[in-house]
Amino acid sequence: MAPIDAVTFDYWNTLLLADYARQGEQRLTSMLRLLARDGVQADPEALRTSLRSAGARFDHHWRRNERFAAADAIELVLAEQSLTVSDAMRRDLVALITDPDEEHDPDPTPNVGDALEALRSAGVRIGIICDVGLAPSTTLRRILARHGLLGFFDHWSFSDDVGTFKPDPVIFEHALAGLGGVSADRAAHVGDLRRTDIAGANAMGITSVRYTGAFDDPGSSDDGTDAVEARVVLGDHADLVAALGIG
Repeated sequence: MAPIDAVTFDYWNTLLLADYARQGEQRLTSMLRLLARDGVQADPEALRTSLRSAGARFDHHWRRNERFAAADAIELVLAEQSLTVSDAMRRDLVALITDPDEEHDPDPTPNVGDALEALRSAGVRIGIICDVGLAPSTTLRRILARHGLLGFFDHWSFSDDVGTFKPDPVIFEHALAGLGGVSADRAAHVGDLRRTDIAGANAMGITSVRYTGAFDDPGSSDDGTDAVEARVVLGDHADLVAALGIG
C-alpha cells in the first residue's frame, strides 16, 4: 500500500449513524402535527405508507443516478393522499426534511472523532464523498458542525453539489482535486456500501475501506455487489489509522 496522503469518508453509517426507522417516525409525527395546524386531517397509517413510497422512489432514482429531492417526496405524498394544501404549507412540509429540529440530529459513529483527530495530527488531508438523500448537504454540514466535526474536513464532495452519485468516478475525481490534486493511489475512501463506496473507490484505484461498525452491507447477488470487497474491512474507527499504515 502506498503512503496515504488523503482520506475521504462517506457520511451516513460512516460518519453519522442512520436510524431510518426513527427518522421516518419523526417525519411522520411532525407532518401530522403540521397538517393539523392548518386543519388538514390525514390518516397516520396511510401517510406512513406514502412516506415509505417516497423513500422507495428516492432509492430507485439514486440507483439510476437521478435526482429525487425533498420537494419531490412531498409532492408524491400529497398526491397519494389526495391532500390539498397551500404553497406555504408545502414549503413548511419540505422544511421538515431539509431543516429538521436539532433534537432529531443523528449521533456520530463510535470513535470517529478520535480517528479524524489522529488523521489531522498525522498531516493527512480529509474529505467527504456523500450521496445526499432527501436532506441536502447544507443540512448535513450543519449536523457535523453541531457535533464539532465539520472543522476536521478540508473539502467535501456532496452529490447535490457535484451533480452525480457514487460510484460515478466524477464525484471521486472532484474529491481528489479538492484535496489538492492527490493521486488515487495515495488516497483512501471509507464507507459502508459495497455498490457505491467500495466499487467506486476500487474502480479509481483508491484504497477502499469498508466500515462495518454501523451497517455490515451484505451486497446483492442480483447485481454482483456481494462479490465487491474492500482492501481493508474494519468495524471500529479506532483501528483506521493503523490499518492504513499512517503515523
